[in-house]
Amino acid sequence: MGIAQFLLWVVWAGVTRHPSKWKLWAVVLATSLAMLLEIYDFPPYKGYVDAHALWHATTIPITYLWWSFIKDDAKFRTRDSVKKVK
Repeated sequence: MGIAQFLLWVVWAGVTRHPSKWKLWAVVLATSLAMLLEIYDFPPYKGYVDAHALWHATTIPITYLWWSFIKDDAKFRTRDSVKKVK
């Protein structure tokens, strides 16, 4: 399911003319790289940080970037809809 979702976002990001599609590309790429921390788990480094902890840390900026894209998308879609009505 994760691969299917990844492919759907990649295809949509590739064909859209959305002004903030760079954010979507960044989220897709960062999420894919972060998932490697879940897949290739490693024990705690010097007893402090393991792969799962790093995965949780990477989700903070990814989430911020994702919601930034969602906000930009809402503005873009609303502006596009208003133009069609006028």
